[in-house]
Amino acid sequence: MHTFQKAVVPLPFIAGQSRLTPAASGDTLALVNLDRAQESLKAAQLCLQEGLVNSAASRAYYAMFQAAQVALETAGFTRTDWSHPGLQAAFTTELIYRRKIYPAVFRDYLSHGLGVRRAADYGLSGVSKKIAQRLIHRAASFVAAVEEKGRHESTS
Repeated sequence: MHTFQKAVVPLPFIAGQSRLTPAASGDTLALVNLDRAQESLKAAQLCLQEGLVNSAASRAYYAMFQAAQVALETAGFTRTDWSHPGLQAAFTTELIYRRKIYPAVFRDYLSHGLGVRRAADYGLSGVSKKIAQRLIHRAASFVAAVEEKGRHESTS
């Protein structure tokens, strides 16, 4: 069983700007991942516009995965590497059920999103445009919620 470290990992350099500001001086891994989550979401939207449906679905899932990392790190649970099931279990257990920070539907967004991403990346027929659109919509609300909670935390 994995143990969680309750710490935020400072980084020496971060490219790009995040909308969250760290509580302490210096940037954190959480800020890098939020920038990446936002980039993945934008990439998903652009891929969908260009008809790259499977790539859109994959990027949408990774936007949620990266945002979930940010949420966990903001709550004090950091790791250098998260497995997909490990991240989902920690997010669901710690941030949905125990702390009640995020809505229960986000559990389903993550688990369903992983299934869609696997179908998009490895499935014989890929995914439909409708499925990709739905996943992008869910990813947008997931990333926005993590960003909002982070903003709330930084002003508290």
